[in-house]
Amino acid sequence: MTTFNVEPPFGPVVNGTMIVVFWEYRPSNIAAYLFLALFSLATLGHLVYLVWLRAWIFIPFLLGGICQIFGYFERALAHTSPTVLRPWILQNMLLLVSPPLLAATLYLSHDRIAIALLHHHRPSQPRSCCHTLCCTCSGTKAYILADIIAIFTQLIGTVLPASGTPEAERLSKIVVLVGLLAQLVALGVFLGLDCGRLHARLRRDPGLSRAMVADPGVNWLGYFVVLEVAAGMLVVRSVVRGAEYLEGPGGFVMRHEVFVYVFDAVPMLVVMVGFLVLHPLRLVREVVKLESHAKVEGELAQLREGGSWGGC
Repeated sequence: MTTFNVEPPFGPVVNGTMIVVFWEYRPSNIAAYLFLALFSLATLGHLVYLVWLRAWIFIPFLLGGICQIFGYFERALAHTSPTVLRPWILQNMLLLVSPPLLAATLYLSHDRIAIALLHHHRPSQPRSCCHTLCCTCSGTKAYILADIIAIFTQLIGTVLPASGTPEAERLSKIVVLVGLLAQLVALGVFLGLDCGRLHARLRRDPGLSRAMVADPGVNWLGYFVVLEVAAGMLVVRSVVRGAEYLEGPGGFVMRHEVFVYVFDAVPMLVVMVGFLVLHPLRLVREVVKLESHAKVEGELAQLREGGSWGGC
């Protein structure tokens, strides 16, 4: 006969043994509703940018924000129903899947920024070709493949424990850790090899980008800081989540709800707000306008030199 504990830890008990631990504590509905509201505002802001800037590469980012909203909604429901299976599975699934969706847009945004700042510097160079300073077309596919692996492994890993068997719980732990490791490796390589290297070279020699030379007043390098902070937040979140799954039920991380908010909710909110403050496609839009203005100025200069200006 299956019963449920009325005090933490919460979960189904068969023959006096808890087969699955849903919660080591009663989830806070106040904290859950607070972050639900914050993620709702951030997601709404990105929806506005999506339409205004036609930022289609931010569709995964928007989906990640929606996952955060409903993930914390399910945690809020679990406050009054900690022994119900659905909120436990859904919040876990949504909060694990959201970061890879945010990371996918991070990689695509870096490509757009690199193309805007470097490829416009050499108009004769085909866009399909990798720039000598930073390859913007080889690494992204690998990063997104790692994200896809992370999404599917974590979806599978969150469902497996529902069967209640020890084998399923062990397999779930391994599958989720594989997904977290794939995402962590991709983020580490991206942060050190792609984003960090390009940032360092542009800081050392802003003349590599015609746009940065033409308008030094614009905070071009600030966009790289946002990318790097976002990647760093995703790394921190993945490390803490990995520690949580390595320890398993009864571990220090899993027994304290504060870790979910300090090392998962707050970092993901920082990522979403950071991209609101300095949205990558705003930079791309400014570069395009700058290039168009420079082109018009060049054509006018040619007309003046040719004696066709001012009625001459």
